[in-house]
Amino acid sequence: MEKKSTRIRKEEIVQAALKVVGSRGIRALTIAAIADVAGMSEANIYRHFSGKDEIFSALAEFIGSSVMGNAATIAAGSRSPLEKLEIIFNSHIGIIAEHPGVPRFVFSEDVLLGHPDVAKTLTLRIGNYVETISGVIAAGIQEGQLKQGIAPRETALTMLGMIQFTALRQIIGGLSNDITVESRNLWTNFLKLIS
Repeated sequence: MEKKSTRIRKEEIVQAALKVVGSRGIRALTIAAIADVAGMSEANIYRHFSGKDEIFSALAEFIGSSVMGNAATIAAGSRSPLEKLEIIFNSHIGIIAEHPGVPRFVFSEDVLLGHPDVAKTLTLRIGNYVETISGVIAAGIQEGQLKQGIAPRETALTMLGMIQFTALRQIIGGLSNDITVESRNLWTNFLKLIS
């Protein structure tokens, strides 16, 4: 097996864990299943993580940095508020399309009830995400791009709700087409409501 850095190996393990969760659900997430998908031995998994609890924490961090951290970077950029909102929305949908394990992990009762530290991390990151989007919406209202009178936080929650419900429909098989097609239609409608 090719010698790789610890950081790269951990990333590969997290990606393999996401694939397991995405295709088979959270209860199928075992060290053996991760090792199989990652193409490495179980001993190699344990070389990088002490066990499933630590992998769950790494998954929460990955989701936090890829979804929520990405939104903060976009929000800090120089584009208009409306462009930022659309990029954040599409970026979030893109991550879900690429990693179906993300919503399966976030919505899992096994994670939320069985791993309070992970649930706390996710709650904190989602709270920060809502605040980031709220700030972009407030700037859009102030600049006249978005309707006067809409509430920034509630509008941010509405946007997040569109993403979550679309992801949930994908999980249960209720989408007849690609999640990105559905999301484009939702975004177009949402834009009419807030502009």
